[in-house]
Formats: sequence, structure tokens, C-alpha cells
Amino acid sequence: MALGIMAAMIAAVIGAFVVVVGIIAIFFFAIIGALMGAVTGFILHFVPILGPLVENGLTQIGIHNPDLTSIGAALGFIAGFFKSAQEHKH
Repeated sequence: MALGIMAAMIAAVIGAFVVVVGIIAIFFFAIIGALMGAVTGFILHFVPILGPLVENGLTQIGIHNPDLTSIGAALGFIAGFFKSAQEHKH
């Protein structure tokens, strides 16, 4: 009986460790998404045609003086929570 209890405790510790690693991974992907979004927004700000087009579009919907870097970071952070699992077929 003691062996079964010990095995259950070890399984519980391993399970808790896996959950903590999973939560850390979710936030890691969200932070990486925010970084990628910020870099994309920064680059978009300097593209001659697209930058002003996006800024004018955001101004049209009521966002005055849009900061594309901040908007990209926010959208990247949100999108970081929605990573999909890809299945490769052979």
C-alpha cells in the first residue's frame, strides 16, 4: 500500500510540473508573439505605401495618431495565445 501511495505522489508531482511548464510555455509564446508584432509594426511604419495606408485606415475608424509598433505588439500578444497544432501527413 505504501508503494502505491508513493507512486501516486510521484505522479502528482510530475503532473504539477507539466502543468507549470505548460503555463510558462503559453506565456512564452505570447511574449514572442508580442515581439514579432512589434517588429512587424515598426517595419510597417517605414514602408512607403502600406504605412500611411494603415495609419489612414486606423484614423478613419477613430484611432487618432496610431502607433503601429504598439498596435502590432498588442495584436501579437493576443495572437500568441492562439497557436494551432499543425499535423503533418505523410
